[in-house]
Amino acid sequence: MLGRAVSAVHNGIQSELVYVEADVSSGFPRFSIVGLPDSAVNEARLRIRSAFHNCSLPFPKGRITVNLQPASLRKQGSGLDLAIAIAILRAEGMLVERKQTAFLAELGLDGSLVPAEATVGLALRLAEAGIQELYVAPGPPIPGPLASLMNIVASSTLTQVVAQLTNHPPVCAVPSRTSMDDKTSPQDSTIPFDMLDSLANRAFEKRLLAISAAGRHPLLFIGPPGVGKTTLSHRLIDLLPNLSEADALRSYAYHELVNPNAQFSLRPPLREPHHTLTPAGLTGSGSPPRPGEVTLADNGVLLLDECFEFSKATLNALREPLTSGVIHVSRNGRTASLPARFLLVGTANPCPCGWRGYGECRCLEHDVRRYWSRCPGPLLDRIDLIHYMNRVPDGTNNPLGSRDPVAFELRQAVSQARAILEPVDELDPIKQFQPRAVSMLTHLCDKLCVTERVVVQTAKLARTIAALDRRDEIRVEDVEEAFALRSSARR
Repeated sequence: MLGRAVSAVHNGIQSELVYVEADVSSGFPRFSIVGLPDSAVNEARLRIRSAFHNCSLPFPKGRITVNLQPASLRKQGSGLDLAIAIAILRAEGMLVERKQTAFLAELGLDGSLVPAEATVGLALRLAEAGIQELYVAPGPPIPGPLASLMNIVASSTLTQVVAQLTNHPPVCAVPSRTSMDDKTSPQDSTIPFDMLDSLANRAFEKRLLAISAAGRHPLLFIGPPGVGKTTLSHRLIDLLPNLSEADALRSYAYHELVNPNAQFSLRPPLREPHHTLTPAGLTGSGSPPRPGEVTLADNGVLLLDECFEFSKATLNALREPLTSGVIHVSRNGRTASLPARFLLVGTANPCPCGWRGYGECRCLEHDVRRYWSRCPGPLLDRIDLIHYMNRVPDGTNNPLGSRDPVAFELRQAVSQARAILEPVDELDPIKQFQPRAVSMLTHLCDKLCVTERVVVQTAKLARTIAALDRRDEIRVEDVEEAFALRSSARR
């Protein structure tokens, strides 16, 4: 008799379904697992045999052959233990096969269930395949949005799983984060007001943050040390609206791969890698492969503090995801396309010492040229907003902040602007432009001899400016402001 069960494994960065087949036949006792199992999967034979014995379950005396489909996919990890055990029990006729049910857990020698690695990503893949019930080991609370996709059952032992499948008593569902804390709540509105409002007399910089957040325009702050570049950059994440449940789950699944202690949150991610980051660390690498910073920052902010200190190769690797919102990673003969729609914000000094144009600069001219050569021209061309910051006059900045509604209004404006921009046709950059605005755009582009990319980016920038003012139609003043923002800092 043939027994079957469904599970899933990590295939590098992605998750894949695994169909477990178990055949018990007469002959010399032997337990074989085929289908490209790794060492951890092969060792399941010993764990399963001991688990059966300690749970008082009869272990088959004949020849056991377990096949893991698809056979061409290498199976890694110990999360297949429970599915293999269930397939064997079904092959023995002890359990009846139930459709749309999957199993994901490691077995201890005493029959206890141990959580599999990065369960959320695997559960998401199973839910996409139509699985309605998933048996797992007790562990951290499952995110509420995932618990709404399928019935997730927590079982402590193999005996408990068998009892639940045999008698089908009321199952013990895994506790979900339906009552999440403020950081993860869908109605999160608890971002402290002083996060942005503590920065007084920075109205222009706050508008730049709002434009960047609304239209996902890359932003670069340049200025001397201590002027507030990094502080402003950290405030950008506060203007972004909460993620949808689907986006938050996908983001959490990627973060769980690199950090088992990652916390589920509906807030957009903020990634701030060190300047020693390699191109592989940015795009994704490792054995097995793991998502890079551009994927971990998907739907959030990628902050490069002192970005000119990053290697030129690392900065060059940003060009593809900035343009397409996707990163293609090739490892071990396989190619994976991962989301990388992040909002880039960077900070930089104007020269190695940091005081060029602001005070007494100690740098030689060739040192300044070499410093700026670290940032590739094509990358700078893709940054829509470059702003040179000046110091706020003494006595005008209030470090304690004031609880004025500016930050709240900015967040509302960004959310409303995104709602206006979402249905816009990306293939038609001048759609919804007034005729005079189109003429102004054409005139300025011809006058400045800019590239086609700059024309499209300027049109998108003008559209974002109009959306922030709650307008669908783009006017001449929007085009003029867009050109001013793009060209004023490119000196």
